[in-house]
Amino acid sequence: MNWFNGSIPDAIQRSKQQKVVFIVYVYGQNDLTNEMDKVWNDPEVVNLCNNGGCVAIKMAANSNDCAHFSQIYPVVVVPSTYFIGVNGAPIEVTAGHKDTPDFIQVLKNVLKLHNDQLGTAQSNLPTGGAQPGPSTDPKANTEDKPPLEERVQKVKEKLEQKKAEKERLEKEKEKQEEAERRKLGRDLQKLKEFQKEREMKETVDQLKKEKAEEKRQRDKIKEQIARDREERAARFKKETEKQQQAQEEKKQAQLAARQKQSSEEEAKKMETARIQVRLPDGTSLLNSFPSSDTLQCVHSVVSQHVGSDVTLSTVYPKRTFTTDDLSQTLLSLNLAPSAVLIAVPGKPSVISKQGNNGGGILALFFAPFLFLWNMIRVFLFGDKRSSQPKREDTPDATETPDESQSTRRRDRPQTAYQRRPISRGDGNVRRLADMRDDDDENATWNGNSTQQM
Repeated sequence: MNWFNGSIPDAIQRSKQQKVVFIVYVYGQNDLTNEMDKVWNDPEVVNLCNNGGCVAIKMAANSNDCAHFSQIYPVVVVPSTYFIGVNGAPIEVTAGHKDTPDFIQVLKNVLKLHNDQLGTAQSNLPTGGAQPGPSTDPKANTEDKPPLEERVQKVKEKLEQKKAEKERLEKEKEKQEEAERRKLGRDLQKLKEFQKEREMKETVDQLKKEKAEEKRQRDKIKEQIARDREERAARFKKETEKQQQAQEEKKQAQLAARQKQSSEEEAKKMETARIQVRLPDGTSLLNSFPSSDTLQCVHSVVSQHVGSDVTLSTVYPKRTFTTDDLSQTLLSLNLAPSAVLIAVPGKPSVISKQGNNGGGILALFFAPFLFLWNMIRVFLFGDKRSSQPKREDTPDATETPDESQSTRRRDRPQTAYQRRPISRGDGNVRRLADMRDDDDENATWNGNSTQQM
């Protein structure tokens, strides 16, 4: 399209001088403008404008020229095309985008209407200058010249006709202008409605886009929250597993250390055998021996303490040691780290492994009676052996601590009756406490040990 490159006043002046249609194309930055530009560049549209001699100018919707132009011709829709006649009145106004066939038809109608207006204006021009002047031929003047009154009458009739025609044309022009104004008003109203509908549609579309964007953002945030939760859960699980593994390793290390310590303690305990022997008189003899010593050492100590040969046996499981057992170690006989033995008067050489010998049975039969007699004797008369001086010809010097310990044990009350309990109070609760010696290793009840070694 050949657009006019000058200013708007120059374009208006040229259109008036050439008496052609003045076209104003208002464009914007939207899709409708792009479609309308394609229509303007159509070859048929360009040929119609060039053949019609139209003066076409284009202006941006946000320019100052468009602001001045809209003061006279309101610009409602972008893009818009204004077809303005020579008298300044708009012949046609198109709003928005039109298809190429429709726009070509509009352009043809505008050119035809403009040509009709020009023809009507030319017919209204006075024709006196075109009338031939008076003939110089005397014969013609005398023969063909009508009378003066007749000629005056004809002139008056022509003037009346011209006047009536002029009035008729003015009325038609006024009607046409009124119709154009009404049409322009209707077009403007349609443009306003179209613009309102378009704004509403754009608003609805914008709201939909905003809602869709908000939904997308919410979904994105939810996904991020879900990922964060999964990461935190995985991290927490990993840390928990690591802590559990560390605790398990620590427990294993502690268990191994405790096992090692207990095995060491057990091995250390197994090095020494603490033997408690219940003597026939109801007393007990406690002594420690290396676990590698034989039972003969224990038998010698007990026999020397009692003053006669004794037979050693266990309470549970019931077992009577024979002469063959005296040569075995305390560890092999399961007497380490501690054990409780019963000393019965008699010779171990005559006691069989099964314990079915008659002397052994008799000794076991009379042992309780002997035990009761010793208790009654000690209770009534006291232990005479505690007041006897220690013999100097003790063959084994290692028995001195045992004898002193046995002496202390004999000085202590031997029955529960003589051990008076002391009542200890804790509020309204009363407890019975036995004020015994702290040496629980020597605790006996009726000659029997109350402590499992």
